[in-house]
Amino acid sequence: MWFFTKKLIGLQLPKLLKQSTVKRQTVNYENAERIGILVTLTDHEKQHTIDDFIAHFSADHKEVQVLCYDRRRARNKIFGYLQFSDRDISAFGRFKAEHLIDFVNSRFDYLIHLDTESNQVLNKVLTLSQAKCRIGCDIAEHHPYYELMFRAETLYDLCELVMRYVRIVSTPEGAEAS
Repeated sequence: MWFFTKKLIGLQLPKLLKQSTVKRQTVNYENAERIGILVTLTDHEKQHTIDDFIAHFSADHKEVQVLCYDRRRARNKIFGYLQFSDRDISAFGRFKAEHLIDFVNSRFDYLIHLDTESNQVLNKVLTLSQAKCRIGCDIAEHHPYYELMFRAETLYDLCELVMRYVRIVSTPEGAEAS
C-alpha cells in the first residue's frame, strides 16, 4: 500500500509545482520573523545538531517551528518537535494530520529543509508550502523545490552553511524577486 502512495505522490509533484501560486522571494534576514524547519528523524545526534541550529535563530529573536518526518510509522516522543509519519498521509497522498496541514499553510519567511537526501513526502510538503523562501541541500532533483541551495555532505555542514549565508542575505527595499 505505501509503495503505491509514494508512487502517487511522485506523479502529483510536477502538477503541484506547476499549479503553485505562491510568490517566492528572498527575505532580508533582519526582517524575517518566522522560520520553518523540515527534517527527517533518524537519531539523537541529529537532534542535537538541530537543537543548536534552532538556538541560533532563537538568539536572533526569530520564531522557529520544526516539523519532523518519522518514516517508522511510529511517534517518537523523545524528540519534542511536531512530528508526522506515514500514518498521517492517506493512500492517495493527501495529508490528514491537522498539524501537518497547518505547517504547510504557514507563511514562513524561510523554510529550511535539513535533509541531505531526497524524499518524495517532504518534496510534497515543500511544494505545497506557503513559505516565501525555501532553502535546502543542493541535490539535482531538488532544484524545483528551493530558492536557495547549498552543497553539503552532512547535516552539520548544511546547518553551518545555511546560518552563515542566510544571515547575510539582504535585498534592496522594495525590490521584487524574479
